[in-house]
Amino acid sequence: MTYTPFNTEHFLKTTLPQLHPRPNDAFEAALHSRDLAYAFEGFHFGFLEQYHLDIETIRAENVESAEYRIFHPTKTVYEVNVAKLRDALPEIHQKVVHLRSCDVEKFLGRGYLYACAKSAAGDRVTEYERVNLADLRKVLTPEEIGPYVVARERVAGPEIITAAEAKEHGMA
Repeated sequence: MTYTPFNTEHFLKTTLPQLHPRPNDAFEAALHSRDLAYAFEGFHFGFLEQYHLDIETIRAENVESAEYRIFHPTKTVYEVNVAKLRDALPEIHQKVVHLRSCDVEKFLGRGYLYACAKSAAGDRVTEYERVNLADLRKVLTPEEIGPYVVARERVAGPEIITAAEAKEHGMA
């Protein structure tokens, strides 16, 4: 293995000050920090994009490595089975149901938007109904909430791991 992981602390304390010294003047130092923040934000997105392009190349060209593997971690995500909740506990459903709406929700609130949409569109809103798990936890006990929550595995972005780490994850 020839790759040396990036040492952020060394870069920030040693390399960066040599490449772009911090000014002594307080105003210029502030400008320096602002400019670096913007630059690093741009670098962040650029390097992430390059990382994903590199992963695509590895896949497209079927590149194999004795030392590395591509790992696809998963994350368990919990969501409410709204239809089941609506059918079994309609009063609770009415207390916690809402419709997704990006910015309008900030101004009017979920409940008001839901009531307006239901009034205007009737049952057509049913397929768009959502229940926030935190809201449901406020009105049901942990014992009561179980039947209305569905756990799903969500695949996260690919990660490159060592062959030894792959064995720990049960990969060949």
